[in-house]
Amino acid sequence: MKLRILVGMLLIVMAVAGCTNDNMSDSTKEKQNEEKKQDIKVVEEKSYKYDGKFTYSAIIKNESKKTLNINDLKINYINKKDQVDKNNIEASVRVAPYILKPGERAYISAEALTDLTKLNYDVKMTLPNVKPANDVLKLEVNKNSVKINKDIQDDETIYAVGTVRNNTKKFAEYTMIGAGMYGKNHEFIGTAFGESKDSLKPGDSSSFDLSSQEIPQKELDKVKTFSVSATTYFNK
Repeated sequence: MKLRILVGMLLIVMAVAGCTNDNMSDSTKEKQNEEKKQDIKVVEEKSYKYDGKFTYSAIIKNESKKTLNINDLKINYINKKDQVDKNNIEASVRVAPYILKPGERAYISAEALTDLTKLNYDVKMTLPNVKPANDVLKLEVNKNSVKINKDIQDDETIYAVGTVRNNTKKFAEYTMIGAGMYGKNHEFIGTAFGESKDSLKPGDSSSFDLSSQEIPQKELDKVKTFSVSATTYFNK
């Protein structure tokens, strides 16, 4: 099923002069909101219904001119009437990286263990508050090093390894890894997450592990390539 992202609360809007007019009608306000720039764009998305599970993967892009903190991103499943399920099903969400500079992408995974397989559900992605972002640095990933680890076998989980280098001038205490997984024709299959095994001084390299869970094994078997993002953060 091709999922729709409802952007009613996903819009990160810019202040518009004159919007403080208390006499402005609700319809006028609604029209202006619809015309405001959508700062977050869904680039890729894929869902799977199987074995009593409902899982969702996506890649989103920051199309604004500011750095965004999306750590509070939430995902709910909604019915055909665009209403949140009566059981208020909120998926367990993973995001990496969670701080995006203009033009950067983030990888998202959402898992719900409630049985939704017999119902027709879509996804509602919400970003309640945009917080001031910390400093973020993107580290260098050796693309040729990223490979599926065939020594580890586990149903419905894929494991991959790779190498990341600290190409900045700052010490990286930890590194957050997010990845998109693609088939032989570059079709989007899902997302994977991990971290480096070591802290990195400027110029140092380290291996990292990636894993992706709750995707049918027959889909994971199609994975041929990865697009990987490695980041580290600093408090201002």
